[in-house]
Amino acid sequence: MSEKPFWEGKTCEEMANLHVKVTFVAGAVLTGITDCSGHIRRSRNGSIVPISADRGAERFVPYRDIESIELLDDPEYERIDDIHDVCKGDIFVAKSGNRYDIRCVDPRRGRPVFEVSIEGEVREWIGSESFAYALRLKLRLPDESGLWLDKDDNTWMFKGGSIQCIRIGTGKWNFDRPWISADGARAWPAAPFRPVKAVEA
Repeated sequence: MSEKPFWEGKTCEEMANLHVKVTFVAGAVLTGITDCSGHIRRSRNGSIVPISADRGAERFVPYRDIESIELLDDPEYERIDDIHDVCKGDIFVAKSGNRYDIRCVDPRRGRPVFEVSIEGEVREWIGSESFAYALRLKLRLPDESGLWLDKDDNTWMFKGGSIQCIRIGTGKWNFDRPWISADGARAWPAAPFRPVKAVEA
């Protein structure tokens, strides 16, 4: 499997809204969110730093004075540096910066190899020599009183360290289910949780 930079072959529009770190040949480093014109916005009033020679639907081509462009990690994910701790469901981050959903881990060869999903459909095996690190979604558990949604959009109530599932999907409300510890093993399969916003209630 050939490794190319994560941005190669993408248009500026496809690169929009990514949190990136840009390192320039002269040593300067810039972090920010990309826009659909191949820029990083420095302020809300329109101050920008162009990082692509092309724009919009055209191919993303970094300027020559850019040494590298890296994706920055989402704070909702934890970083895993030990390749032996990586498991199915994690995100494989290659040395090139590309990211792949891990479908299967084969540990039989001393160092694991991974079956990954490329753009949701194509599956391929990738070896440990391409491994930079992996990302795993943090298991956020309810920690404030109120209503919470789990990973399947079921509604839970949190109060005094315990949670109760009060609605499955969009079904009927039910306040007779048992209360369980919010940080206990029975809550983990439903994680990550997120607080219910007013528009979701």
